Amino acid sequence: MTTTASRLVRAAVVAVLLLLAVPAAPASAAGTGGIEVTPVPGVVDGEQVTAFHVRLPRSGAREVDFALRNLTADPRSARLYAAEAHRTADGAFTVGAAGSSPYVVLPDEQVRLPGRALERRTFTVRGSVTGTTYAAVVLEGRKGSVVTRAATLVYLEPAPAASPSSSHRALLLGVVGVVVLGLIGLVLVLLRRRRRAEEEDLTEQARHLAGDGPVRSERD
Repeated sequence: MTTTASRLVRAAVVAVLLLLAVPAAPASAAGTGGIEVTPVPGVVDGEQVTAFHVRLPRSGAREVDFALRNLTADPRSARLYAAEAHRTADGAFTVGAAGSSPYVVLPDEQVRLPGRALERRTFTVRGSVTGTTYAAVVLEGRKGSVVTRAATLVYLEPAPAASPSSSHRALLLGVVGVVVLGLIGLVLVLLRRRRRAEEEDLTEQARHLAGDGPVRSERD
């Protein structure tokens, strides 16, 4: 191997290693070769969004929006894919191979953007985690024998706690309504019986009073 070839190989290895170790903070939009990945929306509460923060769905899958942007005036190409990511003890992140994340699904493809172009894309998240888990949307560029990778981190959080669905709430309200109507009906029946008993008592008292009154003689 010639001296020039050895230098190129060493440069390629150094470039890859530098981009695989992503600092934990501060984060920034990740790009290589003039193309960058940006979460959508890019600004929340006046702050620039530089990573994806996603809650996994309780079931099924969820689509997450992002933007691909060519920052140059010339056409640019890069490889785009998703990968798993892990946080190391010193706070940096390491990024795995293409398709290694079981939670983030993004086709492994070569993308080409015209100068200053902006494209909207989506990736899919699915599965369940018990705590914060990491993945990355990766851009990989190649220039000769030098391969560079830039990763935009994806922070995956567990699904929110279960809450009663609308159908469950409707069923609960229906049960409560039936119980209330039943109680009202019972009260009406008891009141009707009480009124009838009072009327019977009054009738009986009237009869007794009529039977105990003075009896007139026919001679009078």
